[in-house]
Amino acid sequence: MLKQLTVLIGCVFTLAAHADLKPDVLECDAKRATRNAAMQATVGVSGGCDMGKATDNARHDVRDNVNDHVDDAKGNLPDLEREHDRARGRDRD
Repeated sequence: MLKQLTVLIGCVFTLAAHADLKPDVLECDAKRATRNAAMQATVGVSGGCDMGKATDNARHDVRDNVNDHVDDAKGNLPDLEREHDRARGRDRD
């Protein structure tokens, strides 16, 4: 019984540690895709990251980055309009 409990606790700690590393390990970028392609060519085994997944991830990252900049610009728009009106000599306040 003690041996089974020890194994169960060890599994829980291992899974908890793996859960913390999972986003870093599963991140698919061009570097990992290239490494996996080289492993496939030399050893015959590769990981789950390929250039298609890396391209999709890069495309999503660029889209998110653009959306963030657009949202920031929309948030600053009232301030920019106020500055423009002051420069033209028209105050909205």
